[in-house]
Amino acid sequence: MPILIAAATIIILTLWRLWARDRAQVEIGRRMDPLFHRLFRRKPCRWQLLDGRSALSEFRCETCGVTAYSRSARGPAECKRELRNRV
Repeated sequence: MPILIAAATIIILTLWRLWARDRAQVEIGRRMDPLFHRLFRRKPCRWQLLDGRSALSEFRCETCGVTAYSRSARGPAECKRELRNRV
């Protein structure tokens, strides 16, 4: 039983740390980011144009699957991954 509690605690702490690191990526500059985080960072969004016929073009990220809108031809400047689950 103590082994299961220790394993569950390690898993929870690891998931919490990954979540906190993703939230802090906006605030931490690339120069201050440790090498470990640079190696295991999520890939940046690659926007694919879905519908460009209106004033706001619809884009879909190939990396995280989020749909977003932008007026530029290159897609949104920021990732909308954090906005996906908000209501």
